[in-house]
Formats: sequence, structure tokens, C-alpha cells
Amino acid sequence: MSFLQIDAVTKIFQLGKDRITALDDISFSLGGEEFGALIGPSGCGKSTLLRLIADIIPPSQGSIRIGGKPPASARREHLIGFVFQEASLLPWRTVLQNVKLPLEIVGRKNVDHGAPPEKLVELVGLADFKNAKPGQLSGGMQQRASIARALALRPRILLLDEPFGALDEITRQRMNLELLRIWTESQTAALLVTHSIQEAVFMADRVFVLSSHPGRLAKIVKVDLPRPRRLSMLRSKEFFDTVNIVRDALFSDEAAYLREVDNSDAGNDE
Repeated sequence: MSFLQIDAVTKIFQLGKDRITALDDISFSLGGEEFGALIGPSGCGKSTLLRLIADIIPPSQGSIRIGGKPPASARREHLIGFVFQEASLLPWRTVLQNVKLPLEIVGRKNVDHGAPPEKLVELVGLADFKNAKPGQLSGGMQQRASIARALALRPRILLLDEPFGALDEITRQRMNLELLRIWTESQTAALLVTHSIQEAVFMADRVFVLSSHPGRLAKIVKVDLPRPRRLSMLRSKEFFDTVNIVRDALFSDEAAYLREVDNSDAGNDE
């Protein structure tokens, strides 16, 4: 069953006298415990789509449903967890205090009882650092704390906007494994924005490929790698084949353009 349903969503921004179409007629769905990845060139609207789902901005056309509810209702019912590119932790609070923050804002009585903050800190591997301040943590550890905070209200879908984009490759791969473990244990849906084809294929059950501006859904690629995912899978034929399918979808516009140029040059030669 689909938990996230996106139907014919278009987003147009008014910039002075100009109307800029960021997303055009996007439709897809995501299951309740499915991991999806959004990939596309810079400026194709990936982060904009996450913000539409999270009810940060409204769509211009089309509809979004999260558990059968519009984003505004899903947000009020705490069905959505969001992890931004930057950890955005409060520097004067400890890791545990940062994770407790959403509960303090909405009040514990207004939240279904999930894992307590101490357990979430343990889940993301920061039990020994629960009393540390963000400035005492590495970038990867800060993002772990952000993920724990996003899970504090027991969301049903986790939206991740390039959470590991600023990390080095070794740390990033370790964090990918950690995120998959956390996602499995938290039993949520997840939608990850990434610029990395390899990361998208390694993490996701399905990869949603967006074309360049305006963002349109170019292809949905199913990933048949078994779970749990292992780093050894990065060397498998199945992994490489899927990466190439995603790459071909990403560069289909460029390939079509080059074919037109080649045909035009051939006509001139005649």
C-alpha cells in the first residue's frame, strides 16, 4: 500500500515579473516502509519537492497525500520527520537535549509514545556522547543527532535532504550503513535527496530520476539488491547494471541533444 502519494504536482515560483516552473507534473508513490531516493541535476527541484511533502511550501497544482492526509494535517499529526543538509543543532544544548527539543515544543502528551530520547540517542550510536555539545562532535555525529531528533516525534516518513553531502567518502559510506540500520529499526518510509548515483542505488528500493529544469519525472528505477545492504554489493554486477540504468536516465536529455548536433553536422557536410 502507498503511504506517500504524489499526483500531478507542479510548483511555480513568482520571481518579480517572472514565473519559474521548478517542478512540472510529478507523480509517484512510496510504500509505508519503503526507501526511495530522488536524484537529478542541480536545480531540478529535488529539495523543493521534499519541502512540498513536508508542508514547508504549498504546491501550485496537484495533490500530495501522506497516509491519506494532506501535508498540513500530516505535519500537525507529526507524521513527518525532516533531516536537512546541515545538522542545525542548537549549539548550547547537549546531544540529548537537542533530541528532546521536539518533545518539549509539542508536549509529550500530544505525541504517541515511541522510543524515549535516550533510546534514540543509543539507536544512532551516540550513547557515549549524549552530554556532548554539537561543537564537540564530528560532522557525521552531528547528522546522527539530527536523525535522532527527527525521529523523536515518531514520524511515519523520514525526509532526508542530502544529509551526508558534506562528508568525506569514507565517512559517507559508513553513515549510509548507519542510516539503513536506523531506518530498518524505526520502521518508517524514507525519501532521500542525493546527487550521488551510487548512493541512490545502494540505499533505495526505488530511484526516482528527475530531469533538468523544470524538474520532471524521467524514470523510476527499481533496485533489486537484497536487504540488508552490504558494502560488498558495490562491486556486484547487479549494482553496476542499476547504476548504469540510472545514469542513462539522468543523461538522456544530453544524449538526445548530442544526437541532434551530430545529425545537424552530418546534414551540413552533405
